[in-house]
Amino acid sequence: MRTPTPAQLLQVWERGGGQSAAACSLLLLGTSCEECSAEAIAALPLGRRDALLLQLRARLFGAEICGVANCPQCAASVEATFRCDDLRLIPDDADDAAPEAGHLLSSHGIQVCFRLPDSSDMLALETCADSAAARRLLLERCVLAMHGADAPCAVDALPIELQAGIAQAMAQADPQADVQLALTCPNCAHRWQPAFDIARFLWQELHAWALRMLRDVDTLAQAYHWHEADILALSPRRRQAYLELCMS
Repeated sequence: MRTPTPAQLLQVWERGGGQSAAACSLLLLGTSCEECSAEAIAALPLGRRDALLLQLRARLFGAEICGVANCPQCAASVEATFRCDDLRLIPDDADDAAPEAGHLLSSHGIQVCFRLPDSSDMLALETCADSAAARRLLLERCVLAMHGADAPCAVDALPIELQAGIAQAMAQADPQADVQLALTCPNCAHRWQPAFDIARFLWQELHAWALRMLRDVDTLAQAYHWHEADILALSPRRRQAYLELCMS
């Protein structure tokens, strides 16, 4: 993995405007994982994708994450501070190019072979009208084969219990894809476990960074009449020094 330049990050931010978190995460990884093709990145299981996003987040904004959540009991704001490595369940040296093996689940006299959901599945689900349609489409895309005397022809004809079992098996096989935080409200002592979506969180951070960077570019361009490319090529320390000179 490489660290994108400020110019590359601004290009990604501009291209990702109005797109979903899944689409934006592919743009981010596409500019930092040059050793993998766009198709290979989109085919990564969601947990592997999120592990890479956590690694990229540490490179861009540091290893420490500070977030705020609202207590569902009393609506108080609860601050949480943790590190990227605290959330990562997949090692840095995992092989991103290795194809995923199929997973097997047997129940109700039926053996199902399935793969883990990936970013291309998330993009496909964006067209679904409701959660029921999304669950059905996800099963259709991820179930690779069904065997057994009672195996139906269509995936949505599988017993409800088996469909739920497949979803549970997917979650167990890819725990990185569903990271939850353990929070306690300091006001009412309520405990809850909100999901942490690194794809959405990182894009929000990038959006805030891009707006700050554009303001800095505007300030320096007006003061020194430099081109945007020259300002973005400055190191963060030197850029900040020039900004302080402008304000002195």
